[in-house]
Amino acid sequence: MQTELAFPSVGRDDHKAAEDALVAALEHQMQLLTDSGGKGTGEAHFVTRHLIARALSDLMVAIHLARHGYLSQAYNSVRTAYETQDLIELMVAHPEEAAKWVNTEQGHKDFAPGAVRQRIGKPSFDEMYGHYSELAHPRFAGSRLSTFGKRHTETGEVKILVQVGPTMLDEFPDFWFLIMGIAPTASRLIQSSVGLIELGAVTEAKWDEAARATAADLKRLAEAVEDGLKGFGIDEVEGFAAHFDSVGRIIDEANEQLPDDG
Repeated sequence: MQTELAFPSVGRDDHKAAEDALVAALEHQMQLLTDSGGKGTGEAHFVTRHLIARALSDLMVAIHLARHGYLSQAYNSVRTAYETQDLIELMVAHPEEAAKWVNTEQGHKDFAPGAVRQRIGKPSFDEMYGHYSELAHPRFAGSRLSTFGKRHTETGEVKILVQVGPTMLDEFPDFWFLIMGIAPTASRLIQSSVGLIELGAVTEAKWDEAARATAADLKRLAEAVEDGLKGFGIDEVEGFAAHFDSVGRIIDEANEQLPDDG
């Protein structure tokens, strides 16, 4: 198991296409973070850049684990990336929170996910975050990702198979449901990286270029999800990729609210 995790996943061209699309999308945001350099001083600069880097890392880990069949563990990484982006939103809206984040000795209380969401004007409970948590934590909902029933074709006897290590990826659509959750979580990086403009670390033009390129690659990822789930007879996913067509319009609206480069 350990050796297998150390190697690139092989097989399933459709899974590889999804991975390539996500990696391409994240690369644009990683380059934007790199371009921001070490400009600026104070906790807000440190915290915002650290959190963007953390979200990027978690999403990369998620797709690696997913391709190797570790779906519960991948959900945990996606959940953390989602939670991190709420923190980034808080830091951008209220830079003074960064000093508290650095110096608090009660981070589990002061920056609990529900508390952070309330401070940025959202309900304390987030349905998407709750979904990720149910599948990432050791709860019954997540058990279906690695525990299965095997029925004898003649006797009808059912045996429970508890899987250690990678789960079955070809027999069930769960890989694609996970990727379906990764796509909108990754798209939040576009919003998160606006914080680099607010801090004066990158220009609006650089952000705009990275945002549009990220959106285009995420649409490719969403198209792969559509095809993957339709392969399991799940046609209700039709139109999922179309949601990413609105990203350009959202970016244009955001640009109207951003400060001038000079």
